[in-house]
Amino acid sequence: MSQSTQVADLLPISLPLPGYPDLQTANVYLLGPRPLTLIDAAPKFPGAFEFIQEEARRGGYDLSRVERILLTHGHVDHFGLVERIRQEADRPIPCYLHTEELHRVTSTKHYREILSSEGDAIMAMVDMPQREAEKIRDRFSLFDLLCDPIPDALGFEDGEVFRGEGYELNVVHCPGHTPGSCCFHEPRQRILFSGDHLLKHVTPNPLFEFRKDLLRFPGYQSLKAYLASLDRVAKLEVLRVLPGHGEEFSGLTELVAGYRRHHRERADRLWGALKKGNRPIYHLIGEVFDFVPENDVFLAISEILVHLELLIDQGRAELVDSGPPALYRATG
Repeated sequence: MSQSTQVADLLPISLPLPGYPDLQTANVYLLGPRPLTLIDAAPKFPGAFEFIQEEARRGGYDLSRVERILLTHGHVDHFGLVERIRQEADRPIPCYLHTEELHRVTSTKHYREILSSEGDAIMAMVDMPQREAEKIRDRFSLFDLLCDPIPDALGFEDGEVFRGEGYELNVVHCPGHTPGSCCFHEPRQRILFSGDHLLKHVTPNPLFEFRKDLLRFPGYQSLKAYLASLDRVAKLEVLRVLPGHGEEFSGLTELVAGYRRHHRERADRLWGALKKGNRPIYHLIGEVFDFVPENDVFLAISEILVHLELLIDQGRAELVDSGPPALYRATG
């Protein structure tokens, strides 16, 4: 059979994530036959490697024969097991992700910054109570346990293609969740490996970028970039979306429309809260969200910040006092 008519072998593996109901699973994908490619690598939870190794074996694969690893972005739940997989193979396995994400995986320094004096400044800026700040520090301090750094990670750029027998993976840069988040589009089977850019069961978080000085484009705004990225993926021919968490799905157009509606409503709700008076960001949480689980306070603050950026960009809000704490008000 010629390469042009071959169909790639694909094995999805879903690692359960007890205690993380918003994520449900960490998904990795084996794509072959040659070169055998792993898309994402899950967090380094106890037993996670053994689970993925056994699921690969059941699907007819030997995880130690992986020839390259592609990462959708540089969060610990997507690259945590890379070094463990390399150790099992006992040979170098090239690992690629977008150039904008390299600083997240080459050391764990990026994740320690939230515990540093810079993290303290952020928490003071939003007027976070000390008890909440300590909870966030405790959670972020666990990140070192969930990954090993990848000092030799290799960068790729938008539009690059990773080819194999029966498949090609086109890199689609989709900034928003992180500045270097990417999807991989396989046009023959019309599959999109979406990472955290598209998820069936929950609206993904365009995370506020605290270290814009590390980016090539310091003017980056997470939500604005995310909405533009939705436009981009909506134009692709896609039958199956294989996400970083939860179940695979179809109906990309409807999902994107739902995401857009969600963010319009969230921005309007924040604007309405700001119209009631100038308050620090932490004290807006109760009016912007109906309910925030204890472990998601940081995500709630991040979401308010990215929507504030959008409202300011639209001329609907402005910074009144840089603080700390920072105060904003509605305009228009």
